[in-house]
Amino acid sequence: MDPQTAVTTRDELLAAAAEVFERDGYVRATVDDVCLRAGVTKGALYGHFSSKKALAVALVEAHAREWARARERLQRVHRSPLQVLVDLGYAADDPAVRRLVFRSPVSEEVAERQLARWRSTVHDLLRGAAARGELREDGDLPALAEGLVAELVGAHLVGMGVDAADAVTRGLVRVWRSWLPAVVRPEVWAGLRVEPPR
Repeated sequence: MDPQTAVTTRDELLAAAAEVFERDGYVRATVDDVCLRAGVTKGALYGHFSSKKALAVALVEAHAREWARARERLQRVHRSPLQVLVDLGYAADDPAVRRLVFRSPVSEEVAERQLARWRSTVHDLLRGAAARGELREDGDLPALAEGLVAELVGAHLVGMGVDAADAVTRGLVRVWRSWLPAVVRPEVWAGLRVEPPR
C-alpha cells in the first residue's frame, strides 16, 4: 500500500469511528461496525490500529491536533485572545470526542491529557488577554483557567444529557454570558461576540 493510500485509509477509519462512536457509544460500537462504515476490511483497520481502544485514543488525539490548528486560524482572524477563546470553545464541540472523553471508559489518562490541553490553552489565552489589558485585573490566571474549563466541561456534560441538537451550544453561550462580564473590562465585553461564529 502506498503512503498516500495508507493516510487516506487511516483518515477514513477515524471518520467512520467518529460516526459509529457517536451513534452507538464506545461500549456498543464494534470494530465490524467501523469497518463497514469505512468500507474496509478488519485487516485494514488492524494495520493502523491495534484495538478499538487504540482507534478511540487516535480519534481524541486527532481532534486535539485539529483544535490546535483551529486556534492558529482564529488567532490570525481575531486580535482579541478572548474572542479566540470564545470561538475555540465552540470548536471543541465534537460529539464523538465528547463522549469518548467524558462518558466512555477509554482511559482516564486520555481524558486527563485532553483536559490538561484545554487548561493550558485557556490559561495561555487569558495570559494574552491580561497582557492586552482586556481583563479587569491580573488575578490568579491558572485558577481562572481551571474554573473556566470546569464550567465549559459542565456545559458539555449537561448538554449530553439533554435531547436537543443545540443543547451544548446553548450551554456554552450561557457560560460566556455569565463568566465574561465578571472578568473582562466592560469596554472589551461590549465588543465580544459570544454566540458561535457564523
